[in-house]
Amino acid sequence: MNSAIILAAGDSSRMGFPKQLAEYKGKTILQTVVDEVTKNFEDTIVVLGHENETLTDKINFYNSTVIINENWEEGIISSIRSGLFHLSSDKQIESATIFMGDQPAISSEVIQKIINCKHYDNEVVVPQYRYQLGYPILIPRFFWNKLELITQDDFEGTDSVYKNFELVDYLETSEIKLKIVNFNFLKPTDYDEQSDF
Repeated sequence: MNSAIILAAGDSSRMGFPKQLAEYKGKTILQTVVDEVTKNFEDTIVVLGHENETLTDKINFYNSTVIINENWEEGIISSIRSGLFHLSSDKQIESATIFMGDQPAISSEVIQKIINCKHYDNEVVVPQYRYQLGYPILIPRFFWNKLELITQDDFEGTDSVYKNFELVDYLETSEIKLKIVNFNFLKPTDYDEQSDF
């Protein structure tokens, strides 16, 4: 079984309000992501952190499991760790597909192609959009421990490197085998990169 993890714990400090609640085509961006992901997965985890009470009041999570990352200020890796830790007790779950909560343009076409891609248990499935890797990323259980054990000590220099951890960059520079799924269009951008909503 393949579960989904939606990462939506950040503080959106530059915006002054939770980015997850910004409007996108008549809905909030997080609601748009949740709607699309829950259509494609029986089991979905949504990781919240900053302003979690506000988000739980305004978003319909359907039958998703909402978990609160109390360490959200540590950055995205703490949310990945929280989601994987929550899933690890269910031995039926063979892989987790990780989504960003601020990429509302993700489509069922992409999701289905990723989750139906034939791959080995020691391969992470990553979409490539016109030569650029992105999300969603399917991570087999084989790698969960490796990601759960990443700490600030693994990074040289300031803790901002750890806080700004980027899963795509980590996968590209590690010895993890990647199974690339090609798409002939630009990757879904996050809210900060959009100019039309």
